[in-house]
Amino acid sequence: MTTPRPKSPAWWRAVLAVAALAAALGPWWSARDAATRAFPGFVLPEAASAGDTAPFFSTTVVNPQTPQPKAHSATLAELPDGALAVAWYAGTAECAGDVGIFFARREADGTWSAPREILTRALVTSQLNRSVISLGNPLLLSDGSNRLGLLFVSISAGRWSGSSMSLTWSEDGGATWSPAQKLTMNPLANFTSLPRNPAAPLVGGGWAVPVYDEFLGKFPEILWIQPRGAGWSAAVSRIEGGVYILQPSLVPLAPDRAVALFRDFRPAKWMSVSWSADAGRTWTEPANTELPNRDSGVCAVRLSDGSLLCAFNDLSPGKRENLRLALSRDEGRTWRRIATLEEESGQEFSYPTMINGADGRVRMVYSARQTRIHYTEFNEAWIKQQEAAAP
Repeated sequence: MTTPRPKSPAWWRAVLAVAALAAALGPWWSARDAATRAFPGFVLPEAASAGDTAPFFSTTVVNPQTPQPKAHSATLAELPDGALAVAWYAGTAECAGDVGIFFARREADGTWSAPREILTRALVTSQLNRSVISLGNPLLLSDGSNRLGLLFVSISAGRWSGSSMSLTWSEDGGATWSPAQKLTMNPLANFTSLPRNPAAPLVGGGWAVPVYDEFLGKFPEILWIQPRGAGWSAAVSRIEGGVYILQPSLVPLAPDRAVALFRDFRPAKWMSVSWSADAGRTWTEPANTELPNRDSGVCAVRLSDGSLLCAFNDLSPGKRENLRLALSRDEGRTWRRIATLEEESGQEFSYPTMINGADGRVRMVYSARQTRIHYTEFNEAWIKQQEAAAP
């Protein structure tokens, strides 16, 4: 009788390595499977109207007393009672160890709360049980109730290419937040994925979140967050475009149609645009527009008459010395400049984020001089006034 030879330590190590790889890829494989079913259609704003008829424009500073020398990448969401939630990251410098996520509310009567830090590096390190060296790029999600979601980036190595996304929830309009949970959406355990622009609500619940990947290039993507049992599923699909465009701004045109605008990392540096006719499953090859993009963020919203309004950094001697608005009446194919929101030599006005308010007004936040978060609100009557006066 022959006695079986015992397996060598190398054999067992190989088995354990394969098992560990399978365990690591399991969440990603499940997410890929979910991504093939993640295109239920976009929800357009209910009964969108032009709102009040007299031109209206106002602007204010959300964080006038901020002690941090860097405040950037603001996001906003509207709550059912008319309050607004705004979040941004701030610290001594981008990717610095003291960067935290800050939050403020504007109540329905127009009063702003004092900004407060809701996420710190130490807190996120404790909640995720992993090394975190900095935070960044928050993105608020609103489901039409008093509940808020907050996507944010935590960096574990290097800079943005060593980042990953996590999600936390507030059931009381931003007063308190649940422990953060890391999302796993690719074989690299979600390294390098970052949010930037507002999400689009989906039929059946959840959001299509425009995100981007910075590993070995610049890649625009969509993160699909959808209800799954008692929780949420997260899956990613990639938008056409190669390795030079990022930070998509997603604007639904119909339940099955959408347009995306992109920040451009190529030498030519023109804002590019792509369209989907199957609820975001596939996208056209990005086409250049006549609007410049000097490697800076853009954001667009759809107005009540179907036209698109885009905020962007126009050409200037510096990189982001002005912030302008442009209008498109053919779903992003051609554009006309209509207004200048900011312009100052040697300064920076960047990362505009816009949403449609329930009252028909456009609500907007952006970074000013890298230290302040500005909130601007205007209506469609003001937009038409600017369009009529534009050259």
